[in-house]
Amino acid sequence: MIATPSTTVQNFAGTVRTLPNGLTLILRSIPTAAAVTCDLWVRTGARTEPEALAGVSHFLEHMIFKGTEKLGPGVFDSQIENRGGVTNAATSQDYTHYYITVANEHFEAALPYLVELVNRAAIPPDEYERERLVVLEEIRRSHDSPDRRAFEILARTMYPDHPYGRPVLGTAESLLAMSADQMRAYHRERYQPANTVAVIVGGVSEERMLAACEAEFADLAGQPIPASVEQPPALVPPGIHTHTLARLEQPRLLLAWQGAPIADIEEAIGLDVLATILAEGRTSRLVRSLREEKGWVRSIQAYFMPQKQPGLFVIAAQADHQRLEAVEAEVRGQLAQLIDEPVSDDELGRAVRILRNDFVFNTEAPAQLAGLYGYYSTVATLETALDYPAYLQKVRPTDLQRIARHYIDPQKAVVLRLLPESL
Repeated sequence: MIATPSTTVQNFAGTVRTLPNGLTLILRSIPTAAAVTCDLWVRTGARTEPEALAGVSHFLEHMIFKGTEKLGPGVFDSQIENRGGVTNAATSQDYTHYYITVANEHFEAALPYLVELVNRAAIPPDEYERERLVVLEEIRRSHDSPDRRAFEILARTMYPDHPYGRPVLGTAESLLAMSADQMRAYHRERYQPANTVAVIVGGVSEERMLAACEAEFADLAGQPIPASVEQPPALVPPGIHTHTLARLEQPRLLLAWQGAPIADIEEAIGLDVLATILAEGRTSRLVRSLREEKGWVRSIQAYFMPQKQPGLFVIAAQADHQRLEAVEAEVRGQLAQLIDEPVSDDELGRAVRILRNDFVFNTEAPAQLAGLYGYYSTVATLETALDYPAYLQKVRPTDLQRIARHYIDPQKAVVLRLLPESL
């Protein structure tokens, strides 16, 4: 199998190719690196699951590691660990990915194990039943975690009729009703070369990377991925939702809005900047006002969670019950000020420096770069990742006013008040 000519990607110090079976290769050699990361990203997650199979992507991630007809349970892990490597995987709403990091000299020996494991899962019936109990216990433990429960309530409230509103783990009911045959069918349907991005970054030459990839991915037969029409999530009307949570020690206040999809990178970056201005560090607006000056909150944070479809902008505070209304009013006032008055150049510059430094510090190692390239190539484009610093530098105060007005209007906030059972 010969890959198509490389695709030119501006500002990318590597190579992007598409194999005849549709699999995308992203290769970057860093001669000074002592290790190499191989990261396989599949465009499948909770968002692509039928409701009846809620949790199948995460459960399948577990079952992938139970081996293939050629690799028995535990063989993959031992082969990677015996070479001093590490391996892991993760499932989200929009993707599932599997990676290994090994010393450069073990690259050609290790890659075949990853390709075999991910693409030819056997899903043995006995292992399936045992692992189902493991995932059911994981779900049970998640119900004991106030943080997990709080996020599940938030997601369900913000995306009531959309897969983003379902937990990635699924439910006990969906897992108990799910069969191994259904999982195998899901694997065959979703784990297709054209639905996969293979990212390799590290101290191996691109020639070695390409030769190994063409050898290992060559016999993966591609099949059409069933067409699907994905509806964007409906906007949730503003309102206040109150819930009590077991094991919650202090009340929590959450204000949330649907934000931009990650492909709208300028809007998404603007939301990142706004979150930083609001609640990153002691001099940020909400931290300074509510924690440092008034002492009304134990903690407060703001963040934008980017996703393929509209993401989530959240402001979350922990405060005494009698302070919740006052905290909410202060948050609304600060948001109104962001809309009415442009931020100063100094305040914008501070936020941009923080985000730029975070980007730099999180893209130093081969594994971090592989994750960056794989994530953005899966949910948006590689260019989106590469252009992030440049887009940051282009943000202007008037942009932030427009973005704040459009996405985080205080009058359109969905408010959650999460209270301990004792109240």
